[in-house]
Amino acid sequence: MTTKARKRINITLPPETVELLDRIAPENRSEFINQAVRMHSQRLFKARIRQQLKHAYAERAKEDFALAQEWEPIERELWELADTDANS
Repeated sequence: MTTKARKRINITLPPETVELLDRIAPENRSEFINQAVRMHSQRLFKARIRQQLKHAYAERAKEDFALAQEWEPIERELWELADTDANS
């Protein structure tokens, strides 16, 4: 990790969380919290992006279906013309 400027903050945690933190990262609680916050933030960001993509895909599917329905009579007519030409 590169040495960057740090900013001191005060946070309040339940005693159980502090005990857990002391067991897991007794040497450097600040760095552990830093990494945990970054990892959790990344997960949240990716989850939001996935949700946005899922919504966009669903909207696009509706648009694609509407467009297919709009063109369906023309396609049917062209297939009928092709069948007529093939049978002639």
